[in-house]
Amino acid sequence: MINSLKKLERNLGYKLRKDMFCLAIDTATVSGIATIYTNEKVIIKTNLIKIPKIDKTLEDKAEVYEAKLRAFLNEIRALKALIKVGLENNKKKYRRILILENSFLKVNVVTFGFLRALQGIIYAELNDLFDEIQIIFPTTARNLVGFQSHLPKGTKSKDRKKEIMKWISNVVEEEIKDDNCADAILLAFAGLKA
Repeated sequence: MINSLKKLERNLGYKLRKDMFCLAIDTATVSGIATIYTNEKVIIKTNLIKIPKIDKTLEDKAEVYEAKLRAFLNEIRALKALIKVGLENNKKKYRRILILENSFLKVNVVTFGFLRALQGIIYAELNDLFDEIQIIFPTTARNLVGFQSHLPKGTKSKDRKKEIMKWISNVVEEEIKDDNCADAILLAFAGLKA
């Protein structure tokens, strides 16, 4: 991906905070993760954490929830170990910022509660590694980075996600093929805005 801070800032249309390590997580059953280091150069990496979807037909979800939360906790702990090693091995001191998506689902309270539990796990496990934590609504993040949708109201979610992926791909000058990773990068750009 793009590695010049000046070029990235030109593509975004605004300045980014320098000497930062940003971890942004788009929390879902497939969580997009973006890590960005900024100084004169920019390093952007993405990854995914996948856990099985919740079966909405199950009557008693307690065991399923517990298993999924445990799986997610294990993934976040593994991520934490990697971050610690990366930060310890890096000679440059970076200010550390964690950006979490403040998911909002209008109807499905089961999924909404589950996403809040995942967010709580992330916050509890990673809190001590970061100087700053922001929890941002997706619409707020889009506004902060200057993303403007050109799709009409009522457009399918899938098409909106494609539009964001294309926008992020243009900014970083590399094709982003996963909408969760695109969302995580967008969150990171919002949190890093100077």
